[in-house]
Amino acid sequence: MRIPISVPIVIRNVKITGPEGWVGVDLILDTGAAFVSLPWAVLKVIGYDPAIVPDRQEIITANGVIEVPKLRVKSIEMGDIKAYNVEVICHDIPELAGVQGLLGLSFLKCFKVILDFRESVLEIT
Repeated sequence: MRIPISVPIVIRNVKITGPEGWVGVDLILDTGAAFVSLPWAVLKVIGYDPAIVPDRQEIITANGVIEVPKLRVKSIEMGDIKAYNVEVICHDIPELAGVQGLLGLSFLKCFKVILDFRESVLEIT
């Protein structure tokens, strides 16, 4: 899969699937984020309750270190590529022009990823 990119790299309509359905979200590609980060409301819509998830993950934010819920979603799909049982954290990121979260390494590590800034293209296979 090859898609044109600009900065920031926003991936549109990423399909997140849970036990009660799926939702499409726009995510910023973040190779520095260890996990996919999704907001509380998105996880609730697809059937997860972050409030009762037993696993927690420490993350570093602009306000310091915090603990956030960590769970696995059924799948994450981007175009014609799909990863199953992906670890995500539940964290509402600040308002970012309609972007709901971050597409981090817990998804990207499943694939060969090439960021070609000279050609302005992202290739994932």
